[in-house]
Amino acid sequence: MIIPTPEAADFVIGMSTKENDEKVAHDTQKKRHKLREEFWEAALEQLRTDGVDLFRNISPSRDHWLNAGSGLRGCPYTLIFLKDEVRVEMSLGRQQASENKSLFDQLSAQREKLDAAFGDRLDWKRLDDKKACRIVYAKSFDGFDRDNWPEMIRWLSENVRKLERAFSGPLGQLKPKLGQFDGDENEALMPDHQRVE
Repeated sequence: MIIPTPEAADFVIGMSTKENDEKVAHDTQKKRHKLREEFWEAALEQLRTDGVDLFRNISPSRDHWLNAGSGLRGCPYTLIFLKDEVRVEMSLGRQQASENKSLFDQLSAQREKLDAAFGDRLDWKRLDDKKACRIVYAKSFDGFDRDNWPEMIRWLSENVRKLERAFSGPLGQLKPKLGQFDGDENEALMPDHQRVE
């Protein structure tokens, strides 16, 4: 009979524990992806019913965010679905950080007017340590409780419409200042939202 050394036994136990932890993490991620996809499916259906054209060509996603083009490249309207809140955002995520900060500053100069047009105070996040900037409106919910989904989706629908109404004019005025035409394609990438806050 061969008796493994304590080090070998610890190694085998450690490997087994690591494999179990990885399986649990993988299963948790799969459940979260499925949950997000189901939430976005319901949300997009309601947005279409509500006549929100911004997201009409967007498909459900496993991500915690969905983007729709604003007419200004790299500056999508964004819906966020997290475990403890939902948000609508005006994201400024163009290639150059300096361009994002400049756009943010120009919009921020109209902050009172834009907050009034939206109908409430927005959270203006310049994020000086990051490339992108965001203008955010959020509400706390237990997002993993499906009974909350209808109210969450109504909230997203109502507030993304208000965000679009408030920002479409100012964004249109900023477009010529950028010295290029920006199409209204849907921005698929939003690297700043790869992290959950």
